[in-house]
Amino acid sequence: MSLANPVFTKINDSFKCLNCSKQVPHAQSTCRDHCPNCLFSIHVDNNPGDRSAECKGTLKPTAWSQNKKKGYMIHYRCEKCGEEKLNKFLEHDSFQADDFSILLKLNSVTKVKE
Repeated sequence: MSLANPVFTKINDSFKCLNCSKQVPHAQSTCRDHCPNCLFSIHVDNNPGDRSAECKGTLKPTAWSQNKKKGYMIHYRCEKCGEEKLNKFLEHDSFQADDFSILLKLNSVTKVKE
């Protein structure tokens, strides 16, 4: 399977954040793979939701951008292996929306993504 054509596997489990230790709830609108409080994640996927990455490093949010179709995107860098990833910011999730003030503290990538 190529990362250029990722396949989405829907896994929507709650988990404890390794960065801030808060319980991360399910998302209503999609699958949540990052903490809504601090935006940190865990490097567990090669393709979205597949849980096949062996790294298991901490994905640190480093920047944000906007995508015309998906909205705000969080840019991550794995603190263990250095891989960079993007993920959708959950702005309007009715269970628990991501903290917009934390997003704004990150660097902005000014180019709007298609």
